Amino acid sequence: MSKFLLLLGPSGVGKSSIIEELLRLDSRFVYISPFMTRPLREGEKNKISISGKEMDEMWNRGELLVINELYGIRYATPRLPIVQALAQDNFPVLDWPISRIEAMTQAFPNQLCIIYVSAPSIEVLRQRLDKDGRDTDGHRLRSACEELEAYESSRYIGIYNFEIVAEENQVPKIAHAIYANYLQFLHQQP
Repeated sequence: MSKFLLLLGPSGVGKSSIIEELLRLDSRFVYISPFMTRPLREGEKNKISISGKEMDEMWNRGELLVINELYGIRYATPRLPIVQALAQDNFPVLDWPISRIEAMTQAFPNQLCIIYVSAPSIEVLRQRLDKDGRDTDGHRLRSACEELEAYESSRYIGIYNFEIVAEENQVPKIAHAIYANYLQFLHQQP
């Protein structure tokens, strides 16, 4: 029986790169592409841009599991691709905000493998966020710092199954470690 793999962690920690590597490691991983209300960035291929009206209509039809708002953009998680992947014993995977974990634990009880990905330091995280140019107002860094402070104070203990530090230039190694822990987790579960 497969589990829904959720990667938690602050913006800029490298979850998207880790997911790309997991998809290369095992064809059973299925990325759950979220819908969003902003245009795609150049080269962005792992999200689906729709209007706010379309998102509301999908929500009203029950097609969406949850809608999150981050940095003024609405993101929606489709229900059907997750259910289909689990039914086919594939490995659905998604990066997810820890502040909304209850939505997933309620929708998929006993079907989640949750991994928390943290940055090696605030300075490294700052450099990563500066590099991609998406944090011009510093909001992402402030949110990341708040999340990491809560993480370091052990507030999230018990929410995740494993934790890993996203060391610089180590994406393949990190993805392999996550993959190994995920497979081990699958074999330990009833």
